Amino acid sequence: MATTPRTPFHQRIVIGTEIEAYSINVTDHKIGRRLSKPRPGLSESGERFTRDASIGSEYNSRPFTTVREALFLLKAGLRKYLRGLYRSREEDQDYRVPLFVGGWTNRFAGTHMHISVANKKLTKKEAAALSWHIHDQLPFFIAVGANSPIWDKRVTNKASNRFLRGSATYFTPTRRGILTSVDTRELVYSPGRKTKPATLEIRVFDSNLPEFVIANLCLVKAVCLRWLRGEAAANRISHTDYLLARTEAATKGMRAKLPWKREWISVPDYLDRFLWEHREEFDAMDIPEEIYEVLRLLKRGYNGSRLIHDAVALAIKEHPQTWQRRFARRYRSGLAHLLSGNTLHDFAVELQAPLPSTERVWLGRKRASIDE
Repeated sequence: MATTPRTPFHQRIVIGTEIEAYSINVTDHKIGRRLSKPRPGLSESGERFTRDASIGSEYNSRPFTTVREALFLLKAGLRKYLRGLYRSREEDQDYRVPLFVGGWTNRFAGTHMHISVANKKLTKKEAAALSWHIHDQLPFFIAVGANSPIWDKRVTNKASNRFLRGSATYFTPTRRGILTSVDTRELVYSPGRKTKPATLEIRVFDSNLPEFVIANLCLVKAVCLRWLRGEAAANRISHTDYLLARTEAATKGMRAKLPWKREWISVPDYLDRFLWEHREEFDAMDIPEEIYEVLRLLKRGYNGSRLIHDAVALAIKEHPQTWQRRFARRYRSGLAHLLSGNTLHDFAVELQAPLPSTERVWLGRKRASIDE
């Protein structure tokens, strides 16, 4: 009698993503909220290109079981927005490509992650236990996932304007261990339906490029796998420190200081402690080199917010009257490179905001870097 193959440990946590986006019109490079969509018939089973009532465009991925699958399929899915790559009629040349930022005018664009468990339903009791592990890591996730330095078409010194301005309405704070199905909380339990499994949803991440999204997914998955192994949560902080840390993370991003237990440390130092505490989980996940490179960039202080801020600041310096279209043209070119198999460094070169070298950056501990 044939036996059912056992699911590898790292594949027992399944995560899907929803990514909201602004849009860039390819004919005049205006940034707005008009719907971006691929040509009809291109979507694969499990993915959706849909409309978000507030921001315009939203991409719903299929659920991912491995990190390599997530990076490949997310980039392949988002590439379908680039309609100019396909044979089309002349009237189809006026279209829009997505702009993955958390804010630009006065609307919020986020990345939501939906966590489930393979081959079984995630009960509310289990989701509450998992949320206990995730809750005190949320300030860290906010810092590394920040990507909205622009608000009302102006560059600011805030890492996540989306979070600072929308927290009270769209992702209100919760206490550790308390989980509801109210969809405006930072952590939400969705009981599921016939076509969708029960999930625990994290709503704090800004809209972002696929490499940053998958790096954040790795951090989330590491926490989930630790919970699945029955280990205690890696970090535990008071609710007072938690509320302070949320605001600190959204304001300063990678320049913030966050509490690791009772000690307030820089986000790069927090990243090292996090990676070392979850080294078994990272080893199990078989993470691509492209994502380890993102983690090294995060340690150097470069998240999505820093990259967008630097690129916009350069465009303003070059020509204050046309900076938005100048930036949009570069972003569109960079996105085409990125979604065609090139790297985050190639994207940054197109933005004319090159990223720093990570040649001597270690992750976790100096003589035992987790990427070796």
